[in-house]
Amino acid sequence: MSANVPVFTELAQFTLDRASLRLLPESFCRRNQVAVLGTVDPGAPDTPVTVGMTQPDNTQVRELMVEFLRRPLLPVRLNPYEIETALEVGFGAGPRVTWDVLLTSGMKLSTQPAPVELVEHVLVSAVEMKASDIHIESYFDDVDLRYRVDGILHQSYTDIDPRSVPGVVSRIKVLAGLDITERRRPQDGRLRAMVERPEGRKVVDFRVSVVPSPAGEDVVIRILDASVGLVPVEKLGMSPEMQATFLQLLSNPEGLVLVTGPTGSGKTTTLYSALARLNDGLRKIVTAEDPIEYYVPKVNQKQVTPQMPYPMLLRSLLRQDPNVMLVGEVRDQETGNMALMAAATGHVVLGTLHTADAVGSVARLRGLGLDDVDVADSLLAVLTQRLVRRICEQCAEDTRPTAEQATMMGRLLDGLRTRTGRGCAACHHTGYRGRLGIFELLVVEPDLQDLIAKGAPTVRLRRHARTLGLKTLVEDGLLKVNAGITTVAELVRVVPYRVIVATRDGRYGSEHDAEA
Repeated sequence: MSANVPVFTELAQFTLDRASLRLLPESFCRRNQVAVLGTVDPGAPDTPVTVGMTQPDNTQVRELMVEFLRRPLLPVRLNPYEIETALEVGFGAGPRVTWDVLLTSGMKLSTQPAPVELVEHVLVSAVEMKASDIHIESYFDDVDLRYRVDGILHQSYTDIDPRSVPGVVSRIKVLAGLDITERRRPQDGRLRAMVERPEGRKVVDFRVSVVPSPAGEDVVIRILDASVGLVPVEKLGMSPEMQATFLQLLSNPEGLVLVTGPTGSGKTTTLYSALARLNDGLRKIVTAEDPIEYYVPKVNQKQVTPQMPYPMLLRSLLRQDPNVMLVGEVRDQETGNMALMAAATGHVVLGTLHTADAVGSVARLRGLGLDDVDVADSLLAVLTQRLVRRICEQCAEDTRPTAEQATMMGRLLDGLRTRTGRGCAACHHTGYRGRLGIFELLVVEPDLQDLIAKGAPTVRLRRHARTLGLKTLVEDGLLKVNAGITTVAELVRVVPYRVIVATRDGRYGSEHDAEA
């Protein structure tokens, strides 16, 4: 670091441990504006203790702390607000967080629950079962409550009935800041809950969508649990080789990296993982999102609104001196041109598309009216992905592919070891527990760049990519099937039929042609 730039520290760089913060008396800490940072190891008395101070040059206070702690000190400078925030963790109610509703893990319903109780039970149940979505569906003579867990909807018993559902919907509207008198138009909102658990409190956000129906109103709530949604790149499910390539692409000084796949394929999780990896304090990261899924510390996240649409927001963000930009979905020509221009002028740009495979992204960009030369110059890589369920380790057993799977996959299954989960209490008798990604990474190397610039058709681009060793979604999925991580049924469920057939015929040729 330059000698002219002072060493910078802030509270976000340190962990806060309640027991360590209490090693100094509260009155002393508040009077002298100091706080112990990190976790102090009782078994390492010679290890310096990091202490935040508003005046780290105050030798008198430092000497007093050495007497209290009986350890050497490493003082760092924090501002008064940061000191007060740390002390709230040590001596107060905890971190400064506001919420709309307090939920208690394991809560039980009374015999005649009111709407307030019903809503709290639905929300806390979703968090406990690690659901991604809650569906409350109104019919003329019934109400269905369903939770989406690991990508699959599961119907649940509920005490919500046609008589109580209007009160339940109204309570959700109140928490999400919506208009309870408006029942004829769709409404979107957001609420935050503090969940009290035996292992400690945690904050969970919920995104609410209310849509009128003939029998009343239907509600879908997306659970945005940052402890679940923010996943390190190493845990996404990429092979070591693909992960190394992906991280190398992120370290590029400029260029466009697209993550593609249908809704619910984990694109947002991958993008946030990339942002977390890039967020080293040395880059300015800005995002244009619709909506903001998770709030990432020290990332400048912006919400797209009717008053500030994508193109306007992206133009403004380019004037914010960014190093990295997340542009969300490239959905039209103007947004695409802005993303390509940013990528060509010294910015790393991350975006999403809805395509079946990686090579198809080029055709999608062309369909938006983007110039072939601009796409070739700016596009670094395309990562296509799907989410498959993991086999439950508690009940995994060997199995054989079904006749239907064997017909569809053909020789792709030759020599493959296949497993499944028979179902147990640990996986709620589904045979699966958790999810991971299967991926297809297309890197735009010079020859492919030249083909794109010349307007080569998708078939030729795909053939060229395959000659360079492109591993398709199906092939990555089959590796995970053979490793006993997922099943053939999951692969067939998430990968389009034509992609499976194209991979099969591309590797072995058409079996029908061979028979002829």
